[in-house]
Amino acid sequence: MPARSGAEYVESLRKQPPRVYLGGRRVPDVTAEPVFQEPLRAIAEQYDMQGDPAYREVMTYPSPATGQPVSTSFLVPYSREELVKKRQHFKLRADHNFGFMGRSPDFMNQFVTGWHLMADRFARAGARFGENATRYYEYVRERDLFLTHMLINPQIDRSKTSAEQEDPYFHLGRVRETADGIVVRGAKMLGTMAPITEEVAVIPFGGVAPGDDAYALAFGIPSSTPGLTFICRETVSPLPRSRFDHPLSSRFEEMDCIAVFEDVLVPWDRVLVDGSPGSAEVINSLGADYGALLNVQTSARMLSQLEFFCGLAMKVADAIGITGFLHVQEKLGEMLSQMEIARAVFYGAEAMARKLPSGVWVPGGHGLRAFHLQTGKIYSRFVEIVQTLAAGGFFYAPSEADLQSPELRPLIDRYVRGRAGVSAEERIALFKLAWDATGEAFAQRMAQYVRFYSGDPIRLTAGFYTQYDKHQLFELVERALGRRDGVPLPITPDDPGAPIPYQPGTRGMAGTYAATSLPNRAQ
Repeated sequence: MPARSGAEYVESLRKQPPRVYLGGRRVPDVTAEPVFQEPLRAIAEQYDMQGDPAYREVMTYPSPATGQPVSTSFLVPYSREELVKKRQHFKLRADHNFGFMGRSPDFMNQFVTGWHLMADRFARAGARFGENATRYYEYVRERDLFLTHMLINPQIDRSKTSAEQEDPYFHLGRVRETADGIVVRGAKMLGTMAPITEEVAVIPFGGVAPGDDAYALAFGIPSSTPGLTFICRETVSPLPRSRFDHPLSSRFEEMDCIAVFEDVLVPWDRVLVDGSPGSAEVINSLGADYGALLNVQTSARMLSQLEFFCGLAMKVADAIGITGFLHVQEKLGEMLSQMEIARAVFYGAEAMARKLPSGVWVPGGHGLRAFHLQTGKIYSRFVEIVQTLAAGGFFYAPSEADLQSPELRPLIDRYVRGRAGVSAEERIALFKLAWDATGEAFAQRMAQYVRFYSGDPIRLTAGFYTQYDKHQLFELVERALGRRDGVPLPITPDDPGAPIPYQPGTRGMAGTYAATSLPNRAQ
């Protein structure tokens, strides 16, 4: 099947619904559940964009297997031009929802593309596991499936490794193997969008502790697999919710779930790491080099959000006539400068792109990773500025129903308007958008999501330091101390964006966490 339409995606989900619980009740058909209607529509719109003549050239490319159009998010870039096309595709998808859907299909499409690119590393435990990585990538690509992932163990006792928990199957682990596959039991978090996805990809995030081989599992299975249950958190966008009153949260809520595996059989052709002795070493040495492509998707989403907040802040300030105040100009200038730095990093990494020994092109340097690490702080600051500019204006924004009242409308038009030229309806709509982005439960969930998007930001930032090549920076200090007198100054290279090399000794999935910040067995 080539790149699908939105209707084809929804019909596929209807035919094979996952086992989902929401608010204490079983959801028999997720495509008919009111809470999921608008997120389903938003994802369906992204699928429909693939066939739209305005976007088709950017959003699809010919399948290597069939020649039919498939999503560009699966494209392995063997040239700078193909890397540019992937960037355009990722940014277009992010702009569709202003960066408020972090787990739209393109994220996991690139995730499993990374599995394919690391097939030889999975194959160290047996050739079939490497073959499975590529086969699964091709399976998802050719069917244009929507995936979520399960990476993190539930927060039961974080001071203990998985094997040390009171119950060995609090965390998802291998129970046994059969002729048909491996049987797994336990729980994983955090299944964002799981209720409306078709496949679940599982892998430990951040590495596996010594003695935890049975929990070193990597596989992909249908969301409807028997024994797999998703338990949803409470919705942050309770119904009814009109688009006027809630322009973001009415459309873009991403439901989060815990996944419970009750002796689930994972067929052998779906297994990449099987939890047998030595599996932890495979997981802990996958490397970080191909993660640079996933950083393009992640950075596209983050940049879309920063651009949205800059536009929102300036519109809010203009609507109530405060752009002439110095402190307001300073805050808006701060936002714009941060956004432009982000743009320079986003497009600059592409300009410094390099070809890895495998022939795959990746963005150069560490800029995208550094941008990612700082986004939580920048996002929080942008939210704070919008809240400061809007001030008490949030608290007298009448509802859509009030605007439709013949008795109230004249009063609202007179007293709830903005500066000259800004009608009451325009001002109210703008402030409702700002509240949806900064004050609603939807906004609070989004702020927490951005902060912990890739795990603990403290460990991530510490890992960036411990893994950084510090030689050139130390040389600057040595010259200042007079220890390099007579040594010619290095000339700044035209192409400083050296790719991150594969480092098989780096512990942790994709080299995300430093070895010094990973859990060890309790003494």
